[in-house]
Amino acid sequence: MSRKSIIIMVILFCGLGVAYFLSGTSLPVDVTVAETGEVKAFVEERAKTTLPRIYRIAMPLNGRILPITVNEDQKVTKGQVVAQMDTSDLDAEVAKAKYRVEQFAKKIIEQADNRLEDNSLDQFDEFLKSMDLTVEAASKQQEASKAKWEFARSEFDRKYQLSKRNAISESELNEADLFKKQSEIDYQKDILTWRSLQAVQSAMQIGKISILKYKEKKVLSEAVLKEEQKEAMSQFDQLQRDRKRAIMHSPIDGTILTRNFENERTLPAGEILLEIGQLEDLEVEVDVLSQYVGNIRIGSPVDIEGPAIGNQIVHGKVKRIYPKGFTKISSLGVEQQRVKVIIGFENNIWKELQKQKRNLGTDFRVRVKIYTEIKENVVKVPRSTLFRNGSGQWQAFLVRNKKTVLVDVEPGVMNDFEAEIQTGIKAGDQLIVAPSMNLTPGQSVEAHVIKNL
Repeated sequence: MSRKSIIIMVILFCGLGVAYFLSGTSLPVDVTVAETGEVKAFVEERAKTTLPRIYRIAMPLNGRILPITVNEDQKVTKGQVVAQMDTSDLDAEVAKAKYRVEQFAKKIIEQADNRLEDNSLDQFDEFLKSMDLTVEAASKQQEASKAKWEFARSEFDRKYQLSKRNAISESELNEADLFKKQSEIDYQKDILTWRSLQAVQSAMQIGKISILKYKEKKVLSEAVLKEEQKEAMSQFDQLQRDRKRAIMHSPIDGTILTRNFENERTLPAGEILLEIGQLEDLEVEVDVLSQYVGNIRIGSPVDIEGPAIGNQIVHGKVKRIYPKGFTKISSLGVEQQRVKVIIGFENNIWKELQKQKRNLGTDFRVRVKIYTEIKENVVKVPRSTLFRNGSGQWQAFLVRNKKTVLVDVEPGVMNDFEAEIQTGIKAGDQLIVAPSMNLTPGQSVEAHVIKNL
């Protein structure tokens, strides 16, 4: 269509409108009646079901996992075995560590046994007592030998002087000389015996000290063995814990949510094998635009609906509002700042849906309406009857005596469908729905009441 044709059509339509207005014919309009009731302000968002806690079963250490026989959606009980590693290598390590601990225990017992040393010390004590007496006797004996030798020497000197005066015979002098020499030999022998016994006595004392030192060394060796035993026991305990962890149990009564592996394979420590949750604790997680979160409170009522739940609307309440927001890109590519909000079901919706033969699990899509404010017994009108003028003032067209009346209004709580009117409109007033931009005050209209918008 050409530009000229468009201009002609616009002029024709305007002319027809002016002619219709000047003709005095009433303009048909759709109206609704303001009424008293409840108005709710809400934030509506897409959301998903979630669980407050998901229990993850992971590989406790590097090794080979045996086939996992539990399936998704299978019920498990607390303590039930849900996965198990091949423990043949672990069993061998545990047995080796146990043997090492036992060997250390035997060595410690041997080191702590001092019966032989104690008996030897007792014998040395008895020997030393006897040796003390023997050494003392030898000392006395050499003293006696010395006295005898000194006597024999003096006697020989006396007889030698007598022999010079021919007072004694030569044989008597020889006897005195022999007696002197024998006494000297006996004295030397007794000195040698005494010193030999002293040496034996010292050797026995050294032997006793050696045994005492050996006992002290055994005590130190026992301490070292005990420390090594502690290390061996620590390794043994660690291997036992690893052996125990190799058999993985369910920490709760719950449902298998995810099974990441089925067949036997070698996996590193930390690899997630299973996820387990309690579906009866289901809640809803929603990302709300940050500018709306300020109006949401803990305990704010929520309506939850969606195909996952069915045709019904279920109720919930806000349980938790995260203190930190995050950036999220919308489906239109717009960067938005959002805050995570957690909603709890008022009733055990999971059990109710089970009775209805409907399955609801985690990460199911739903839609929520979080009510931020509720006003009761107020004048309310459909949202489509209100509009703003050029200065931003809220206005509405009323129908009184078949004439249009333009009024300024002050709305209160509103949502996408209805609004509270604080001033300008009272219950029973007729308001024009979606008024035309060409509508003017005082214009004659023929009202057609619409009951349900």
